[in-house]
Amino acid sequence: MLEVNNEVLNEVLVVKLSGRLDGITSKTFTEKTSAPEYASAAHVVLDCKDLSYISSEGLRVMLMAAKKAKSLGGALTLASVNSSVNEVMVISGFGTLLGVHSSTEDAIKAIKS
Repeated sequence: MLEVNNEVLNEVLVVKLSGRLDGITSKTFTEKTSAPEYASAAHVVLDCKDLSYISSEGLRVMLMAAKKAKSLGGALTLASVNSSVNEVMVISGFGTLLGVHSSTEDAIKAIKS
């Protein structure tokens, strides 16, 4: 199961992920991030503090979201990634590609500069 909650902080859309992002739940992520409040968000932070697992399908939908943000002139980055998810980010290279920050505040600062 995956829970996706959005809030806007300092003109940055913060998407809080909780649970598992895999082949079964990636559709939930895609549907939630297609909502009107997300559709025009150029600056996006994925708060992964409560994300317990991510699969290759989860990485794929994150990459699609990052491409969408980039097409709007912005970027997507990650915050508060736990050790098990961070291991996947390091092995896959997504940590370097998207950026991993220790807190939501640090991610917002990085994405706005």
